[in-house]
Amino acid sequence: MGKSIQVSGSIAFDTILQFQGNFKEDLVVDSHSAISLSFFCPGMKREFGGCAANIAYNLRLLCQECILLGSVGSDGKEYLRKINESGVNTDFCEINDDLFTAQAIITTDANGNQLTSFHPGAMESAGKISISDLVTSFGIVSPNSYNAMVRHAKEFKENGIPFIFDPGQALPMFSKEDIWQFIELSSWVAVNEHEGDMLCDILGESLVSIAQRLTGHETSSLIQTLGGKGVNVFIGKEKFHIPALKTTNEIDPTGCGDAFRAGFLYGLNNGGSIQDSVKFGNAMGYIKVQSSGAQNHKTDLNKVTSILSSHNS
Repeated sequence: MGKSIQVSGSIAFDTILQFQGNFKEDLVVDSHSAISLSFFCPGMKREFGGCAANIAYNLRLLCQECILLGSVGSDGKEYLRKINESGVNTDFCEINDDLFTAQAIITTDANGNQLTSFHPGAMESAGKISISDLVTSFGIVSPNSYNAMVRHAKEFKENGIPFIFDPGQALPMFSKEDIWQFIELSSWVAVNEHEGDMLCDILGESLVSIAQRLTGHETSSLIQTLGGKGVNVFIGKEKFHIPALKTTNEIDPTGCGDAFRAGFLYGLNNGGSIQDSVKFGNAMGYIKVQSSGAQNHKTDLNKVTSILSSHNS
């Protein structure tokens, strides 16, 4: 088992409301009228979420040692305790009693359309946290507050810890200069299809040219996840594609990207090639998509290895 992995990012609650109607029937476009909408939502569930917490959860399924760098509010103490009991090192997390834990409130209608509101809460204070001084092999900077993402990226680089820059939904928060700095500091960039297009638009360069700027590890590369279409890997001047593992039991894509990143990190941390690490990430996403919520699936290293063997045979 490789050394510990540091995971920087959000720790959040996902509150999911189910509206039985159709949003479009209630949305009346009239520039002269105030908007006042009310949706009756008899279905509701609250899930544990946040990119960093999701990644750490998946790493612990593989018995990988990891350190979580994030902040919760007064309502997040039980959540933090749950994370710690799973084996995640939470010594470097902060509890802010004056704020709520970050929360996404997602309302979904009968046609699958979604309205999402996000309250950052205690996440905004995560920039006060320094990375751990414990021996670490890899890190990841996932969506968090601006200050936390900038600080942790710099500290990983200063401490010689190769890391993944995973901007996710935080990408619009950064200027062109910010993003170039992240690329200069990081060894890998991980984006989905939409984020990859956005990254190219902001920087005015192709994914191939962006990937060539990544250094710090023999596998330094840009990873673009495409959901059910697989993964594109841009390494040096080369590009290759690894298909997704197909399932007929797709239930919920929430958290699949985080599961992939955990699997990818696990592969790297145990000496895997870039191809094998991506395949390991795909297997974790394959397992997660067959379960509702970001932290309700179960697996272990033997099951992941078995899945990969059966799909390679």
